[in-house]
Amino acid sequence: MKKIIGIVGEKGAGKETFGNFLRDFLQEKKKTFFRIHSSDVLIETLAIWKIPTTRENLQKLPVAMEKMFGRGALTRAVKSRIEASDNDVIVFDGVRWHSDAEMIRSFGTIGTLVYITASKEIRYGRLKERKEKVEEFNLSYKQFCEEENAPTEAHIREIGMCADFIIENYGSVDKLKEEVRVFCKEVIFS
Repeated sequence: MKKIIGIVGEKGAGKETFGNFLRDFLQEKKKTFFRIHSSDVLIETLAIWKIPTTRENLQKLPVAMEKMFGRGALTRAVKSRIEASDNDVIVFDGVRWHSDAEMIRSFGTIGTLVYITASKEIRYGRLKERKEKVEEFNLSYKQFCEEENAPTEAHIREIGMCADFIIENYGSVDKLKEEVRVFCKEVIFS
């Protein structure tokens, strides 16, 4: 049976790591896995328009899409990709809008919303360590906190508090890995 997992969490909370562990566990069980980020659609759009893929542009584009094409414009694009997938488990990494959460819920019993969170200080430290994006390398704590107020970040905690499964990712990588095992047992393989 197909499972749709929506992951909501602040930047640096551990969404990508959660997804990687989930993928690894599913491969062990011979289950197929597909992950989509809302940013995949945004990055493709910016590339077509030859606009730099900066965090600022990635935050502005969905706001503009909502204004121009209505509530849930980006969500509809993600949903069409989810529906087109024939994988056993599909992960939407980066639930940010209420329409995203509603979309996950629209799948009924096969849809599950997971909230991964940690304190600002822990998440900022992880962000600085991972050096994933060029602009994150020199990001000050003040800038980090300001970015948390962007429209694309504004509803994360609120949506997360209504999730089916909440992971407070304050511990080690091994602790998160164990949380993923518990999640798989309770949600994927139950």
